[in-house]
Amino acid sequence: MSNLMGDQVSQHLMKQNIMKEDFGWEIPVESIPVPSSGILYNPDSTLYNAKTLQIKAMTAHEEDILTSPALLKEGTAVDYVIKSCLTDKSIKIDDLLSGDKNALMVSIRITGYGNKYNISPVCEKCRTTNKIEFDLSSLGINRLEIEPVEKGKNAFLYELPVTKKKIIFKFLTVGEQRERDAKNDFFEKNVTQGVKKSVTSFLEHSIISIEGITDKNKINHFIRNMPAYDSKSLRNFIIENEPGLDMTHDWKCKNCNHANNSSLAITAEFFWPRI
Repeated sequence: MSNLMGDQVSQHLMKQNIMKEDFGWEIPVESIPVPSSGILYNPDSTLYNAKTLQIKAMTAHEEDILTSPALLKEGTAVDYVIKSCLTDKSIKIDDLLSGDKNALMVSIRITGYGNKYNISPVCEKCRTTNKIEFDLSSLGINRLEIEPVEKGKNAFLYELPVTKKKIIFKFLTVGEQRERDAKNDFFEKNVTQGVKKSVTSFLEHSIISIEGITDKNKINHFIRNMPAYDSKSLRNFIIENEPGLDMTHDWKCKNCNHANNSSLAITAEFFWPRI
């Protein structure tokens, strides 16, 4: 009975703007650019043609989510934080393109702890670990610049340079990437005895059809036997054209002054900076 009463009180308070009316402060809400511009989502989805998405700033409530042992074990804590901060509660995180999710994740982190992110990249020349304060707000946006085969469809055409086969591929959603990671973990532990299928699994999850053939078993057979040059060129084309944030950054080694270009690593400190 006490739990029911507590829920009723909470719902009553939610209908009131306590922060504004009693404390004179409102949680900030910001519009975040969507790298894909929403053109790859189903026309029936609220994400379709969405140029921006609104998020509220991180609060202590989201910190509770980030420290939840169950969610941390599942690896879904960040997804729940994004869901909590999105003002449109109808959006399913698994439906988001991975690049769109990353844009939301970085923006939400900035609202919570600011744009400064301490990183420790290793110089590719002298192998010295550098301490760098990186500005997250300086990350560029990679907009979608290639046309899908059909409006409102996440499907793109690419011709392989060696075999000349026409490929239809897609950019992975959060849910598809999660499925891929789970399969990779299973195969690495139980089937391939430690051998990672990072190349073939990426292509298996990205390719929709080859010369009109959609049978997954036939596609996977082709992938395992395709020329390495075809494999590399297709992967590069997908990665270079995927909408999202440009996570690369230039920096000079403080030890040897070598110019480095690294991909920004997202570590545990991304949402728990030392402030």
